[in-house]
Amino acid sequence: MIGLLGIDEQIRAMAETWPRLALVERRGQSAAWEGPLRPLLQTYRVRISYRAPLAIEMISRRQVQPQVQVISPPLRPRRNDPEGQLPHVYYLGDGPLDVMLCMFDPDSDEWSPSMNLAETTVPWTVDWLASYEGWRATGEWTGGGRHLEQNRIEENVS
Repeated sequence: MIGLLGIDEQIRAMAETWPRLALVERRGQSAAWEGPLRPLLQTYRVRISYRAPLAIEMISRRQVQPQVQVISPPLRPRRNDPEGQLPHVYYLGDGPLDVMLCMFDPDSDEWSPSMNLAETTVPWTVDWLASYEGWRATGEWTGGGRHLEQNRIEENVS
């Protein structure tokens, strides 16, 4: 893999571009940021976790994608929605709201470890949250993407 961005480059870019997203964890090639994002009506506290791969690692796209979770306020399904679940999320655990946002198709070339999180993941998170607010109000998901019945992370993505 040529052109991979290391974790130090990702940390620098996040600090310069999104200073309100604080670096809250750093271990080796892993980092996590937390802070507020406001798409339209509400401010959300999010956590973005990422582990930069080493050039020699053979890992799947799902294992290297950034993980974005909404810390607060909690994401909520729509009342009486026939789907009964949140759209465009990966279910991480047993809880119905233990989810990671699905902002791009990991089986396509929409994102790779050579891309800057500050220029991709954070703006995509804002777009996802705006689509979520619209979906809560209307029941229609306007964020695009493939809508899967149950997106479940089977592989370890951290």
